[in-house]
Amino acid sequence: MSSSEKQSLPTTVTPLTPARPKQVKRSAIAHLIPLFALLYITWTSAPSVLSYLPDSTSSASSLALLDSAKCPAQPIPLNVGDDWNPLTDDIYAELAAKRLSKSVQIPTESYDNLPFDASDPIFDKHYAFAHFLENEYTKLFNSPVKHEVINYHGHLFTWEGSNPDLKPIVLMAHTDTVPVLPATLGDWTYPPFEGTITHDATPATPGTWIWGRGSSDCKNSLLGIYGAVERLVTDGFKPERTIIISNGFDEEIGGLRGSGSISKLLEGRYGRDGVAFLIDEGFTGLSEEYGSLVASLGMAEKGSTNVIIKVETLGGHSSVPPPHTGIGIMSLILAELEKNPFEPTLSPSSPYLKYLSCISEYAPRVPKSLKSQVKNPKKWKSLAKELAGSDRKLNSFLATTQAIDLISGGVKVNALPEYVEATVNYRISFTSSVNETLEHVAKVLTPLVHSLNFTLSAFDSAPRKSNSHITLETQGVYGLEPSPITPADSKSFQLIAGTSKHVFGEKTIVSPSGMFANTDTKSFWNLTSNLYRFTPALVTQNLYQHTVDERISLQGHLNTTRFFYKLLQNSQGWEAE
Repeated sequence: MSSSEKQSLPTTVTPLTPARPKQVKRSAIAHLIPLFALLYITWTSAPSVLSYLPDSTSSASSLALLDSAKCPAQPIPLNVGDDWNPLTDDIYAELAAKRLSKSVQIPTESYDNLPFDASDPIFDKHYAFAHFLENEYTKLFNSPVKHEVINYHGHLFTWEGSNPDLKPIVLMAHTDTVPVLPATLGDWTYPPFEGTITHDATPATPGTWIWGRGSSDCKNSLLGIYGAVERLVTDGFKPERTIIISNGFDEEIGGLRGSGSISKLLEGRYGRDGVAFLIDEGFTGLSEEYGSLVASLGMAEKGSTNVIIKVETLGGHSSVPPPHTGIGIMSLILAELEKNPFEPTLSPSSPYLKYLSCISEYAPRVPKSLKSQVKNPKKWKSLAKELAGSDRKLNSFLATTQAIDLISGGVKVNALPEYVEATVNYRISFTSSVNETLEHVAKVLTPLVHSLNFTLSAFDSAPRKSNSHITLETQGVYGLEPSPITPADSKSFQLIAGTSKHVFGEKTIVSPSGMFANTDTKSFWNLTSNLYRFTPALVTQNLYQHTVDERISLQGHLNTTRFFYKLLQNSQGWEAE
């Protein structure tokens, strides 16, 4: 019933005439009291009242943050020149499988204790691998491609372009692998250095697969690049822009002997920022996400540092132990570190937030809750915690991680340990630093050390101060800072994204992402700001790098080859400068 209807209803009650109140004289102060009360209420409630009003400054800030975190523009598929597809070339597919198998059969393991001198005979196994490459890919070792050996075992191929004014493109892959732990040999489905080729062997491996150490990391990319360039030479392709292939041989142990030497040579030839862009291996590839295929380009790389913790105490007979032996003290220290992990974060400068923006914008099955959180900067902090807590791989994208990897102490069961040492590996967040990491470690441990009545030297080279002393120091060099972050609005991103959409489908989402391990790109920071880490294959077809049953499907390997072939074709007429 409306208010007008209520007013028109008749009433049977005669209203009473109210009594006129007596007139009371009020002082001037009494008249002001209500005004004071009103002012007081307004003043005390101002923050809560204002919180409901539009804040132009806050709104502008949010818009700026969202703009910084937005997904890069998605180009149309790019298809310039010939379009060879090795997946439909049965003769080449069979050849590619055999070549990758042979490459696995030549062990090129790198160990942490290898000498820095690359001429040492312990590296001679790389001569056998180089011999294999030269026999299989003769067109890369002859004109028009120039081949150079760098520091005994590194390979540098240069295919000069017709326009010397254009910056070259660099394609990278390393020839070495991580070792196979002898204790795991019995766990492999097929021996790790036999390069077994299977056809529909198991429900999990339909089609053709190549098994063994290095089949994925990194001989897939290595031979994929070689196969693409070999085909271009065969086709009579004449590059407008110089094409460079750079192959280090010690990436798994730092890369200074191989790519470290090659990068210095290239900087001498082309100068700082003398390269248009480069692509190296990446943990990221192509994956199905919320109903879409996503190509994730590693456009940032985490830093790293190793912290050595030393506990020094008085020894003695174990029959008269203190409340905590040196090993007990070390246990408390390590437990304290693990109780205080680094905070996960999402920031516009981090590539992972751009990845979430791309997923939210283009993937059809993204939950509304995730989409709303990505679009609200005030929720990024809670979203980071939620994602990091749900999956340790996601946590690696969002936070500095710590891994207690080595510990030693004690020499005899009835002797108190006088010296205990542990090493903790830190992978530093894309937007953090080595110094920030070390400050966190010292801040966490200092109160505990003092409560135990130990003295402390924290990254300051101070000598031992007492018989109960703890030292924190970095291993070897200070550490590796996180890499520069590749800009997402670059022409190189558009070229790579357009190529990806042609090779993998027009609806493929191409997104920035990050690399939480380290690659040989760290030696090339001076040469270009456009650094990409990307393995152009489905992650479900490219499995178990660094562990038992490493393998890749032939389809994944052929897609890798096809991507690099099409990328170089698409570079014709492409303007980066």
